[in-house]
Amino acid sequence: MEIVADDVVQGRVAEVRDFGAFVWLEDGRKGLIHISEISDDYVKDIHNRIKPNQRVKVKVLSIKEDGRIELSLKQAESLDYTKPPKQEREHDHLPATEYLGEPPNINFEEPLVNSDEFDIMLKAYKRQSEENLLDNKRGIERKRAGGDKKKAKKRRGR
Repeated sequence: MEIVADDVVQGRVAEVRDFGAFVWLEDGRKGLIHISEISDDYVKDIHNRIKPNQRVKVKVLSIKEDGRIELSLKQAESLDYTKPPKQEREHDHLPATEYLGEPPNINFEEPLVNSDEFDIMLKAYKRQSEENLLDNKRGIERKRAGGDKKKAKKRRGR
């Protein structure tokens, strides 16, 4: 069953972020409801409106060429489903952690960066930081010196 733009389908909230919510759709793909498409009212905190694993009815706004799917919750509220909800699928019975997304497997035993490379990067960062601080200090001193000279000229001119 292919989902196309303007369809109203049922989905399950996978993850809620400050900018929107990711939703698993009926066909197994994931789409995004931007915070502006949650409600007609101003949404200060999206977490008060939508929760992970919540079933929602959404309208498919568009499907981009790169596969991103834009969804709207507020536009789907007044519409009926264009496709009947699928019967329970296998992934409906998975634990919530599957919907929220697992972190990648990271081996904390191995260092991510060679210590020699890290030392070089750290020295370069410190040198750049010191140069920036020195430039800022010179700029402030230049402004102070310029301001004092202008005031001195005005006093003598009167």
